Amino acid sequence: MNKWRNSAVAIMAVTWSLTCSAKTPEGPVVALVNGEEITLQDVDAQLAEMNLPPNADRKAARVAVVQQLIKRRLMAQEAKKQGLEADPLLLAQQRRANEELLVSAYAKQVLAKMPVPDAAAVSKFMADNPHMFARRMVYKLDQIQFETPANPASLKPLEGAHDMPAIAKVLTGLGVKFQRGTGVMDSARIPPQMLQKILALKKGEPFIVSSPQPGKGLVNVVTSSEAVTVPVAEQRAMAVQAIRNQALAKTGEQQLNEAKAKAKIDYQPGYEAP
Repeated sequence: MNKWRNSAVAIMAVTWSLTCSAKTPEGPVVALVNGEEITLQDVDAQLAEMNLPPNADRKAARVAVVQQLIKRRLMAQEAKKQGLEADPLLLAQQRRANEELLVSAYAKQVLAKMPVPDAAAVSKFMADNPHMFARRMVYKLDQIQFETPANPASLKPLEGAHDMPAIAKVLTGLGVKFQRGTGVMDSARIPPQMLQKILALKKGEPFIVSSPQPGKGLVNVVTSSEAVTVPVAEQRAMAVQAIRNQALAKTGEQQLNEAKAKAKIDYQPGYEAP
C-alpha cells in the first residue's frame, strides 16, 4: 500500500511539474514561442514603427504583427542554435543598435521638456526661412548615381564636366559604374546655404551630393520646379517642430561637449582624434 501511495505521489508530482512548466499566454503575454514570451509591449513597439493611418484596422494589424514577431523569434532561435549569438561582429552590431536606441530615447526625453516657441518666434522663423514656407519649391532632377571609388580624389576630372553627357563620359573613362535616373529635391529639406549655391548654377550645370545609399554619389541637374502650397496652420506646426529640433541639436551638442570634457578616454596608438 505504501509503495502504491509513494508511486501515486511521484506521478502527481511529475504531472504538477509538467503542468506548471507548460505556460500558456496570459495577461500582457500574447504568445509563447518555444517558451519565450512575446508581449503586448513587443507588439506595440512594432506597431509604433509602422505609422499606421488613423483609419487602419488596428486589431488586424496587431494579429499580423504577432505573426511577424513569431517568425522573427523562430529564426532568432535557430540562429542561437547555430551559435551565432556569440559572433563578435553580431555583438558589435547589437551594442551599436542598443546605443542608438538609448540616444534616441534620451533625445525624446530632452525634446519633451523643451518649451513650445511662442507665436512671435514662430512668425520670425518662417520669415527667416522662406525656402521652407512662403517660397517652398519642389525641384525635379535628372540624376546619375555612381559608385564612390576607393580613392575619391580620382573623381577630380568631374569638376571639368558641365553637363550630364560629359559627366557620363568622365565616369565611363574612369571605369566607375553608374546609373541614370530622375529624382526630386524639396527646398524645405535643403540647408539654405547649399540651396543658394545650387540655384546660383547656370541652367543645366550639374552638382554633386552624397547619396542616401552608403558608398554612392549623386550628380544632379535641376530640370524644372513647382511651388508647394501648404496651409498656414500646417506651416506654423512645421515651424514649431523645426525650432524645437534646432534647439535639441544645440542642447545635444552642448551636453556632448560637456560629457566629453569630463570623460576619461584612452586611445590605442594611432586612433587619437586629429
